[in-house]
Amino acid sequence: MKPAVHRWLSRRWAFNTSNAYWRTLPMLSMGKFLAAAFITWCAVGFAIDLLLVNYQPLGRGFFWPIYFGTLGTALFAARMRRTGLVPVFLVIMGAGLWLAVQISFHASASPDLEAMHRRVVFDAIGILVGTTVGYRLLIDFIRAEGFATVRIQTELALAHGMQATLVPTLSLQVDRFEVYGKSLPSTEMGGDLIDVVERDGTLLAYVADISGHGLAAGQLMGMLKTAVRVSLQFRQEPVAVMESADRVLPAVKEANMYATLALLYFDGLSEAEYSLAGHPPILHYRAPTGDVARLALEQFPLGLMPGGRYSSQRVSYSPRDLFLMISDGISEVPNETDEEFGLDRLEQLLRKNAVQPLPQLWELIMGEVKRHGVQQDDQTLLLLRVRA
Repeated sequence: MKPAVHRWLSRRWAFNTSNAYWRTLPMLSMGKFLAAAFITWCAVGFAIDLLLVNYQPLGRGFFWPIYFGTLGTALFAARMRRTGLVPVFLVIMGAGLWLAVQISFHASASPDLEAMHRRVVFDAIGILVGTTVGYRLLIDFIRAEGFATVRIQTELALAHGMQATLVPTLSLQVDRFEVYGKSLPSTEMGGDLIDVVERDGTLLAYVADISGHGLAAGQLMGMLKTAVRVSLQFRQEPVAVMESADRVLPAVKEANMYATLALLYFDGLSEAEYSLAGHPPILHYRAPTGDVARLALEQFPLGLMPGGRYSSQRVSYSPRDLFLMISDGISEVPNETDEEFGLDRLEQLLRKNAVQPLPQLWELIMGEVKRHGVQQDDQTLLLLRVRA
């Protein structure tokens, strides 16, 4: 019932408060806007009192303005903050309106024409002052916050475009391999990176996780992707690619930023080369035996301690083998009891569904992750299958 009510209210609410600007705006900064909302709703209360001019005024005519001003402002604040109290305030407003009207209907106003005239003038002045002052405060709020709003929305649009450019959905089929991967950022600009580079009969696939989010993480993502691709153009081996990135990143990043990485490299031989830098293990489903192996190496993240040395190992593979690379936003997602999704569940899903088409397998795994718990970090999953 609650989701249906929320959708109904969302379609009928007067203005859209679902964007990140309203949800993140500090309450202090909303003071002028909420003041404008209160005074405008007070004008509505004066109008209600005017409609009930033939009945006894409540609270000397101030009941309806204060009632609507308070609840109307609370309704705006709850809707902006998505607190889930909107239906509660609507019920309170409706119940209070019904009760107050019933009380008014049982208390007729005095037949004194002069008193009725004073009440009409009182309510008319209240409506005029409420609409004028409320409008003025709203204009002041727009002028004061307008530039900040434009800047925020521009940054969000830029981040979204950067995310789509740097981390598109990967879907690739070549003679010997099939690859499918996608990243789900937790904000407009995430910090996860996936890429696949095919060149001269070789194929390199990797997943990287940049510390942090936002434009700074997006810029470092672009630099890391460029560094890897440039290194491959000079025919560097995977270990040399990682060491080059480790040397380059410190000069172009903030001091507290770094990147974890897991990569697979296929050079036409019967073995694949893999390396990791502070990243979750690569899962290798072996089709002939049906078991899953974890490919792991304990090494420092890139850019954390410049000048480090990296190593790699090789693993044999067979037709229909499947490799899975993730970011920790998948393995570490907690459920209601703070139990992480973990690698064991991923291994079970691989064993049971290894023959599924890669896009369907991706959806199946991410569906299980979503059912396990709410996304708290960027979630990236890259699947690579050796074709028969």
